[in-house]
Amino acid sequence: MNEIQLSRLSLGRCIAEGSQGRIIELADHPGTVAKLYRSRELGLVDGRALAELVRIRRFVASEGLQVDDFAAWPHTVVLDGLRTAGFLMQRVHDPFLAGFGPTTALAELGLLINVGDVPMPGVYERVLLLRALAAAMDALHRQGLVLGDLSPRNIAWSTTPMPRVMLLDCDGIRPAGEPGVLPPADTRGWEDPSNLGMQPTADSDRFKLALAIARVLTGDRNAAPGHRPDLTFTGQAGLLVGPLTRLMDQAAGPPGVRPTASQWATVLDVRRPWTDPGAPMAPPAPPVPAPPAPSRGTSASGEFLRPFRFPR
Repeated sequence: MNEIQLSRLSLGRCIAEGSQGRIIELADHPGTVAKLYRSRELGLVDGRALAELVRIRRFVASEGLQVDDFAAWPHTVVLDGLRTAGFLMQRVHDPFLAGFGPTTALAELGLLINVGDVPMPGVYERVLLLRALAAAMDALHRQGLVLGDLSPRNIAWSTTPMPRVMLLDCDGIRPAGEPGVLPPADTRGWEDPSNLGMQPTADSDRFKLALAIARVLTGDRNAAPGHRPDLTFTGQAGLLVGPLTRLMDQAAGPPGVRPTASQWATVLDVRRPWTDPGAPMAPPAPPVPAPPAPSRGTSASGEFLRPFRFPR
């Protein structure tokens, strides 16, 4: 198992802080950062859950992409003696950064909802960004994992060289129905009303994915499946209105009937820019075969879950 003692790290400057901990540069490894948990969080950290995330990272892939292409996934556990202090992960660089005057910061999902001074992608690019998010969630669900706290601040995006996303705060990911690294958290305004105060599930992930799709495509921070968001696009984008509306209505239903991430990815899979009808169609990515393994049974919503623990 990949682990390192905190005393062996050459820590640099702190580049970000959150409620759980700090993100710190490594002076001798510029492409790697450490997330170190705050003192008040250390007693809540489940070291075994973090070690399991590190172990299974090599099994997580999305449409031919390895996990580091779409997630800032923990790759090394940081120990302080016998206590779990945090983890190491790749540093998120360009092109997932946006300019804010003289400074740059992560281009978070919230920028696509709360439009500011940063140039925004058009409808076509936003559709493909959301498709990439749906595909990443589907990759987790295929391994029996749940994303948990999907929010405007833990998804970064880029349109270079193609629309794609980067999952942040990946220590919040956990096996369905099992404890995570820290107690589950929900961002205010991004909760699943049928799952308040409970462990995240694939169904709660699906509801939050529908929230993200509704809010990014409409620019309305309060859009939600049950409020019939206005998805009436003009031009060729109008071809999506019917399928998206049907899935959005379905997403407003109870757990067990909500569209899967795979269903959203299929509807959002547009291959040709509407502004250039003559553009060549991009070839589809080859499917990633699922590892042969027995079932873990079903979730509370009745879905089939593959095992998440693989032979060493």
